Amino acid sequence: MNLGTLNPAGLPMKRGEPRCLAALISILFVLFTSSALLGQSTSVQPWGPGYVYEPRARLAPAWGARAYTNEQLAYHPRDFGQCEIDHARRMVYCGVKSGSVVALSVGKGNIAWEFKTHGAVRAKPLLTDQGLFVGSSDGCLYRLDPVKGNPTWEKPYCTDAAVYGDPVERDGVVYFAVSINKLYAIDAASGEFKWEYHVARPQYMSSEGIASPTVHGSHVYIGFSDGTLAAVDLLTGKPAWSMDLSMGSRKKATDTDTTPVIDGDVLYAASFVKGPVALRLKDHRQLWRGTWFGATRPALTASMAVIGTADGEVVGLRRKDGKVLFVTRLSDTAAYPPLVVRGILIVAGDKGLYTMALEDGAPIERLAFPMGTRNAPAVWGNRLFFVGGGGLINAIDIKFR
Repeated sequence: MNLGTLNPAGLPMKRGEPRCLAALISILFVLFTSSALLGQSTSVQPWGPGYVYEPRARLAPAWGARAYTNEQLAYHPRDFGQCEIDHARRMVYCGVKSGSVVALSVGKGNIAWEFKTHGAVRAKPLLTDQGLFVGSSDGCLYRLDPVKGNPTWEKPYCTDAAVYGDPVERDGVVYFAVSINKLYAIDAASGEFKWEYHVARPQYMSSEGIASPTVHGSHVYIGFSDGTLAAVDLLTGKPAWSMDLSMGSRKKATDTDTTPVIDGDVLYAASFVKGPVALRLKDHRQLWRGTWFGATRPALTASMAVIGTADGEVVGLRRKDGKVLFVTRLSDTAAYPPLVVRGILIVAGDKGLYTMALEDGAPIERLAFPMGTRNAPAVWGNRLFFVGGGGLINAIDIKFR
């Protein structure tokens, strides 16, 4: 059936049926579902086959604040925005698809200020003693006053591509990546250019994600959409080494779009097609490799690395050799980067937030809400902050028994 003949309810439209009916149904659908955490449509329910796990914790909505309305009336509006916590001021800063950065109180979600960029903000804002740094898909990096929300550089530092990767800072220099395989180093105080490193753009298909840089020691580590993982000197921008994690898969989605994670002498990264990999940091020798499609940035414990996958699985891997310890499938299309809070796994999905036991991945519950979330929440104590679809910024409490 031609998808153009379906109305918003998924039913065939009769010949000559007024188009205003489709628009009306769309509006009613958005108004109903966008209540999410502001109304009573949020539900907590068990999930997974054979659910028998006795919960040690419950998820409870604390507040929801609307950053924008779903003006395009999309059935599945996506927002890759993320939040950064300001402990000293008891604020949370969230970037959203409409192009805004919004400052909210952590207690009740009251909006203190809003700053508007010219593109979607999907990179996580970065708070340092130099200010609040915000990357936008308009190609610019902004430095804002975290108290008032006004820009503090004479002008933003603008590039020729969308800023998707989360900025990081070391010794007064901000490092960030853009969508065309470029890594920039910018002076945090002045916004002046220091250096840029890039690799060739892939000839073939690449996926939507992008790796953020990770600073460790004297290098910044970054993955690119052609499959490259590189260690770049912090001062000069020259590569110390680089390697192809896609293993030559040049006719497929080759991206190394998972943000590298370093713990001790081990670096964890992933190729979208070829899966997660653990490398010995001192000589980048491969320790083990998995085969999980679209692996996320891992959450690490003393003995385990936990990843989400593009197939909606949460996988626990033994850190020393990559042995699979558990696989739990979400009732969802994808599992986003996991996080660990007091021995509980928290995983975001397109249908809501999931909790599971850290030791074996046993399901606990799902906090379901329309349009879900597509990034790991920010955590302060037992409270989670995240951006949902359709313009909602949410706070959720973990209530431990």
